[in-house]
Amino acid sequence: MSRVYVALDLETTGLEPEHDAILEIGVVKFRGEEILDTWSSLVDPQRRIPYHIQQLTGIAQEEVDRAPSLSSLLGPLRRFVGSTPLVGHSIGFDLAFLKRHGLFTDNLALDTFELASILLPHVARYSLQRLAEELDIPTSTHHRALDDALTAARLFQALREQANRLSLAIIHEIGRLGERSSWPAARFFQDVERSRRRSTSTGAGEQMVAKGTLDGQGLAQFLGRLEEDEPPLQPAAQPRALDTEALARMLEQGGVFARQFPGYEHRPQQIEMLRAVAEAFNQGRHLLVEAGTGVGKSIAYLLPAVYFAAKNSEHVVISTNTINLQDQLYHKDIPDLKRLLDIEFQAALVKGRGNYLCLSRLDALRNQSQLSLTEAKVLAKILVWLPSTLTGDRAELFLPEASERAVWAKVRSEPDSCLGERCRYWQQGQCFFYEARRRAESAHLIVVNHALLLADIAVENRVLPEYRYLIVDEAHNLEDSVTRQLSFEVDREKLEEMLTSLSQEVAPGRYVGLLTQLSLRLQDILPSQDLYSQVSQHIRGVQRSTKSARAALYDLFNGLRSCLSEYHRPGQKYDQRIRLTGGVRVQPAWDQVEIVGDNFTLQLEEVAKKLHTLLEGLESLTECDLTPCEDLLQGLLLWGGQIQSAYERLRPLFFEPSENMIYWATIHLRDEHISLHAAPLHVGELVERHLFLPKKAVVMTSATLRAGGGFDYIRERLHGWDADELAVGSPFDYPSSTLLYLPNDIPEPNQPYYQKRVEAALTRLCRATGGRTLALFTSYSQLNRTARAINHHLGQEDISVFAQGRGTSRQQLLENFRTTPRSVLLGTSSFWEGVDVAGEALSCLVIAKLPFSVPSDPIFAARSETFEDPFGQYAVPQAILRFRQGFGRLIRSKTDRGIVVVLDRRVQSKFYGRAFLDSLPECTIRQGPLAKLPKVAKEWLDRRR
Repeated sequence: MSRVYVALDLETTGLEPEHDAILEIGVVKFRGEEILDTWSSLVDPQRRIPYHIQQLTGIAQEEVDRAPSLSSLLGPLRRFVGSTPLVGHSIGFDLAFLKRHGLFTDNLALDTFELASILLPHVARYSLQRLAEELDIPTSTHHRALDDALTAARLFQALREQANRLSLAIIHEIGRLGERSSWPAARFFQDVERSRRRSTSTGAGEQMVAKGTLDGQGLAQFLGRLEEDEPPLQPAAQPRALDTEALARMLEQGGVFARQFPGYEHRPQQIEMLRAVAEAFNQGRHLLVEAGTGVGKSIAYLLPAVYFAAKNSEHVVISTNTINLQDQLYHKDIPDLKRLLDIEFQAALVKGRGNYLCLSRLDALRNQSQLSLTEAKVLAKILVWLPSTLTGDRAELFLPEASERAVWAKVRSEPDSCLGERCRYWQQGQCFFYEARRRAESAHLIVVNHALLLADIAVENRVLPEYRYLIVDEAHNLEDSVTRQLSFEVDREKLEEMLTSLSQEVAPGRYVGLLTQLSLRLQDILPSQDLYSQVSQHIRGVQRSTKSARAALYDLFNGLRSCLSEYHRPGQKYDQRIRLTGGVRVQPAWDQVEIVGDNFTLQLEEVAKKLHTLLEGLESLTECDLTPCEDLLQGLLLWGGQIQSAYERLRPLFFEPSENMIYWATIHLRDEHISLHAAPLHVGELVERHLFLPKKAVVMTSATLRAGGGFDYIRERLHGWDADELAVGSPFDYPSSTLLYLPNDIPEPNQPYYQKRVEAALTRLCRATGGRTLALFTSYSQLNRTARAINHHLGQEDISVFAQGRGTSRQQLLENFRTTPRSVLLGTSSFWEGVDVAGEALSCLVIAKLPFSVPSDPIFAARSETFEDPFGQYAVPQAILRFRQGFGRLIRSKTDRGIVVVLDRRVQSKFYGRAFLDSLPECTIRQGPLAKLPKVAKEWLDRRR
């Protein structure tokens, strides 16, 4: 007979169990599909319900004011539930409120959110409402406790039915993994397995269960069928030119796009860009093209790219900075073109190697003797997903938590740990990474991101097939992408992890780690004692070197701490970054750092060399089957590669620093630990050498490439000296849609009372407009001060404040902002670009400060020194590009209308301020006092077309 469960749901005044209160309780006792009993009650929270909670739940303040207290309800609730297992959607949230009152500390708790994220890997959203829609579960109201508890009970049963459809071998494997980690959800899968075993006869699946685990062949049989590849492209000897005018006619009024897409808008700017891209391909020229918001630049470059690639059997690589644009191109724009165009072409999406599952590393993690709860959960997600994936792409998995993504890092493909042709999955054609590479060989369009584009350059085109035509979208980010790709960061903890994973002495002469595990396993594999003794001697040599390197590591960071102490200023509010310039290196204290740095890096090199010799020797033992050691060999390859890389990067940091690298140390505020960093000084030479010079045509495009009215800044940063240029404006009517308000009585950011005026201005503006405001900051400290100051005042007006950096993801913050009618979103850094909120939800944009880089940032400071006029030639153009990106968050469609407020008076008071204003599209501009801002904003927004 099925087990009895109780589904539980609470409605609360907020998300913090320590500070918020329960509004409503709903519980449902059920067995299978049978509802046995229900119980619910409103609760007096003894406080005011926030407006957005009233809107969300429909619970009015006067209702709860008349409700019983929580203390009077605890007894009936405890008696209803007893020791029955609990079920709920994100039930940990509900239990956190109840456990503060001593309830249900020992009950088994099963989370339908967690189970759904395992059993339904391909759904778009995992909210209770969306899952009910996905599974055709009938619902009544949402965000009421009893109704949501009933929905959770039905969802639980639907998920059990979903689990019943899995292979019995996978169900058994998930239960087995859970047993090694005390994972509560393991009980769910074990119950399903027992039920299945009682109801099915013994077959292939049961025979695999009898073995106790999925062996390597068993895992392979659950893989989805990989797509068969087309033959690789063979470029035409003589390129055939595009008919530019024929392509342009497709976008004209009455053209194929207008006929096929209802509501299609003819945009002359889009056609002008298409012509320029087509001619760049025809003539083998490079092109810089800025296309304002609303131009439709992706179609403007995709059309020429598709026809040129298909006519000439060429690869055209398209690189983006963000996943959102990458997905839009591959999953929307390119499929639209495939349906519309009369030409056959293939497209491939290729991501960085770490996005692909490595089946060999997956085997290694599955076979560990102990697993953490998170490891068991992620492995369950992967095993359920494996039969349906064609790509092995991590993006298909729902891994919302940082701890889950850390587990993915243990099973993703890594170049340093790849066994290549020796891997059985590679031999069987089941390696996801190499299959992606093979698909790209036959693709006309290859969609990548900047990181992969640059990684391919670093390994000399071993990731992507050879190509001659490239389109770089979001090109204003390319310099930062190159910088990140070539940067290096390490601290004592990371270096210690590398060494400890290999070997750690736990008693005199007694070691643990991968080397010890390898030694034990080889005892049963090597054919003779003499051979085993020789290999053991090599292993002991690596272990001794690792021990010496660990000792030298501590000396190194003690020496660094002593040297940097004279630069450290206690009581700082931020991490302190100290550039390791010539001035630091001539100080007497640096001599000791060089001594300990020399010793440590030589010890690292010794470990890497001895480990390499050991692995080469084992590989030469062709008469031995080392398959049982595959997981250990992979681990040793991985850490050996990382140790070699650390040696190669740390050595010049201490000795003979490169003139084209920036070096610095960071003293972290949180715990005062030290990390070491390096980044390239110039990236333009690299872009020129690896992209502009070897490629026939490179098109770089963005909505923001110009600063000061021209392309000079971006040319200098990326060495695009010989590229043609084109700037096409936006089709949006900015004078009618956008008001730019410039307060003329606010202090400058470095003057007294500036912050107080920002807080007051934002509060009054949001009251007048009912929220609907995105405020952009340049630092978390100002953002947090502002959030604390406005939260209470706006809360009294039933306006919700969402702030970046409080544990909520960027995506969730944007979703909250879009769906909460009266709300304000405060963001920094990443929110200056890539935010797309169309319509009235975003009607006001506030820019608190001009987005200048922090002068003490080591990369900015070092690059500034390469200019005669660092401020005018580097700081201002860089800030203008960011400013334009921020401005572009407001108007996202032709029907949008809004107001931009710049609370930085320097755009009016400083000589460089005019350059910022001139960089914006022509819009309606008003100057005036802060006191008039609320009235002006309300009047402007009320006059919607």
